Amino acid sequence: MIIVKKLIFFINIFISISFSIAAEENLTYNIGFYDLETDIRYDEWGIHPVDIRSNTNVIKKKPIDGAKLGLNDIKPFQRIAKLKFNLLYKSIKNKDDAAKLVLDHIIKNDIKIILLDLPINELLKVAKKVSELNINVLNISEKDNSIRSEQCLQNIFHVIPSHKMFTDSLAQYLSDKKWRKVLILTGPLEEDFKKSHSFIESAKQFGLKIVDEKKFLLGNDPRAREKNDLDFLTGSNKYEAVFISDTHKEFSYGVPYATQRPSTIVGSAGLIPKAWHWSYLRHGAPQVHGRFERMHNRRMTELDWAAWVAMRAIAESLVRFKNNDNNLSNILTNPKFKLDGSKGPVMNFRKWNRQLRQTIMLTTENWVTSVAPLESFVHRDNNLDTIGMDSKTSKCEK
Repeated sequence: MIIVKKLIFFINIFISISFSIAAEENLTYNIGFYDLETDIRYDEWGIHPVDIRSNTNVIKKKPIDGAKLGLNDIKPFQRIAKLKFNLLYKSIKNKDDAAKLVLDHIIKNDIKIILLDLPINELLKVAKKVSELNINVLNISEKDNSIRSEQCLQNIFHVIPSHKMFTDSLAQYLSDKKWRKVLILTGPLEEDFKKSHSFIESAKQFGLKIVDEKKFLLGNDPRAREKNDLDFLTGSNKYEAVFISDTHKEFSYGVPYATQRPSTIVGSAGLIPKAWHWSYLRHGAPQVHGRFERMHNRRMTELDWAAWVAMRAIAESLVRFKNNDNNLSNILTNPKFKLDGSKGPVMNFRKWNRQLRQTIMLTTENWVTSVAPLESFVHRDNNLDTIGMDSKTSKCEK
């Protein structure tokens, strides 16, 4: 009788343990993804007239596709983390309601962390609102320097590189090639001005000389020839390279091979800095791009890559530091946190402004010409910190 009671006792213990394990394995970890239904950043500016009449611009190239690939790629982590990852996507119709809608969606669905594909104003509003719930934000599309410096928020982690990282990469390349005299052409948009201003800072840092800065306008008005005619814009001063800042790319497509003096074109045309390019052939990049292309029937953009690697960052943090720290913010800025983005050097987040350290690809239309930081530029702590804001130049509160 005693033996039977003991047997029943151990059976009950075994059953309770089994149920608790099963319950633990069935825990869900909800990840939110938010963008705008109408986002001018994804309008196809600068489309060739032939392409306008074709179907080449019908496919919506939005980074939610990268997050979907990321979700598929992190499924093997589920067993280790004893979690089931869910990606909950919401596209916001009215940007003025973005902060409230995101907050309500987070509360309703018990979301733990969010990916934001939003312009700077909406990004900051949403990040401030969700900070009330101690929710961390992964920024996958906004490159503005200010949100890594004077406008930074403690709960935003930047996966996409900043303008400064892009312009530093170009400045390194031009300096390395000894093409140090640069003409700047700046478009009419505020975003154009921000990129040019960032390049001016990079030029000072890496020993380039700005011979002139000119503003251009689109159009054929003969009264504005000095601003819309490339011969007038590039006819004066001696320069070895031209940096062009043209967000819509309608003007910059016609600049290569058309300047008055032989020169290298960089920025919005010619040699373009990107976080990712489909032609990169090293470090497992072709396999990543191949999986994306099979899933979405198009080439992977840098924003797709940012969303993909953001999903990997979440999974890595939960698996590698599962028993050490429950604060995801502390995990992501932990020096021991390491992330593979199929771009070469191991990546992690800078502690001072939570920007993801990473290489930058210097690309043409169909090739990666070089990768920054270049070998000739070194940093006392991490060579990846030769591009972008270091702890001394960032005004982000530590």
